[in-house]
Amino acid sequence: MKLFVSLDADGKVTAVCTRTSTDTPTEAEFEGPFYPDQLDGYKLQADETGTNWLVFDIAQYRKAQEQKAAEDARQAAETVRDSLTKEAVLLTATDEQAVEMAPLYPLWQAGETYKAGRRLRFGDGGFCKVLQDHTSQADWLPDKTPSLYVVLADPAKEWPEFRQPTGAHDVYMAGDKTTYKGDHYTCKADNTAHSPEELPDAWEKAAE
Repeated sequence: MKLFVSLDADGKVTAVCTRTSTDTPTEAEFEGPFYPDQLDGYKLQADETGTNWLVFDIAQYRKAQEQKAAEDARQAAETVRDSLTKEAVLLTATDEQAVEMAPLYPLWQAGETYKAGRRLRFGDGGFCKVLQDHTSQADWLPDKTPSLYVVLADPAKEWPEFRQPTGAHDVYMAGDKTTYKGDHYTCKADNTAHSPEELPDAWEKAAE
């Protein structure tokens, strides 16, 4: 039986066809059944007349399978490594860095167990941090439950409504923006826990 094969730079058979083409230019004789799923085991071997024969080498096939298994294992390991590296970055990022990477964080869902410090996306562009371990509930929305979450950013809203801080974890810092009684304010001092009305020196009213 006459076949036509393609060889790579190392002489490895990469394709076999019953007719010649630009992809399979090398002619070879062949006897016996051909198993396409075991292509890695085939090679060309010339006889004493110089005729090329397509033969199956079980040792070559097993070596190729071992190399493929090793490569698959390496790629799987790299996938795990990359996943762990990404998770480590997300876990160790500062809140400011996390806000910049918000699209990479998981979306808040009801019925999930969340640990303190976990950052989550919620709603339409919201981003928050979990304050204490708990199992989320549908009526405990991140922007409505300050005892469980602190909202770190709401990209859809440049001037969020003023929320009375409940502790050191959610005080206003210099540069934070808020809306208080219809007016826009920018915080001028770190660790501000009072409203623009209660502590006007810590806030600057935005120009209309």
